[in-house]
Amino acid sequence: MRITPQTKKISLLSFPRDLMVDIPGYGWARINAANVYGDLYPNLGGGRTLATQTVSNLIGQPIDYTVLVDFAGFIDVIDALGGVPVDVPKELYDAQFPTMDYKYREAYFPVGTMIMNGDTALMYSRIRHPDNDFERTTRQQSVIIGIGKRLMADGHIETLDNAAKITDALIGHAQTDMPRDKIIALAWLMHDMDTTQVSKFTFRDIYYGTGNDRYAMYAVDGAIDRMVTQWLAQ
Repeated sequence: MRITPQTKKISLLSFPRDLMVDIPGYGWARINAANVYGDLYPNLGGGRTLATQTVSNLIGQPIDYTVLVDFAGFIDVIDALGGVPVDVPKELYDAQFPTMDYKYREAYFPVGTMIMNGDTALMYSRIRHPDNDFERTTRQQSVIIGIGKRLMADGHIETLDNAAKITDALIGHAQTDMPRDKIIALAWLMHDMDTTQVSKFTFRDIYYGTGNDRYAMYAVDGAIDRMVTQWLAQ
């Protein structure tokens, strides 16, 4: 996420989880493994640190702050806001959606704007069997935008005091290296931004592996640099 407080612009950039990248100190692996390997091998600096370094190297840009949210925290954040509005552009159905207790359930999302509670928003963010991981990342971005809409629509950050209160309510659900005063200041600076102007980018210019790892994704030469240039221009 790239935030420009002066112009009140936000630009999101997402990568598919199976994208093969160079993880510092480990070697080539899927991008979503960086957090795991960082925790598994202490000499690599910890999960959040290694994931940050991996993405920073990939895009060739420094990352100022990171936020790490697990499934439970994701649910709690959205429920704390009373649910979030999410636009569903196409019908989605999965007869065997995997649940967190390693079972399955039916998942269905009709076209339209829904107010999703934490459980529903998590399902919408994770579902991918009806299409693919590229579409899933766009759904995740839509949920993030929905959180922003809820914060502004309900007046959570109309005053600096409210910004501090909502920050304190949500900060316990995530790990972040952004100081509390910085979070409050940023929330206040962005309190009247237009969420319809958020720019969204999902990296799709890939080719697949072969043999025993045919689901691994490799970036087409120069494609990441081109997308990062577009992302930074917004």
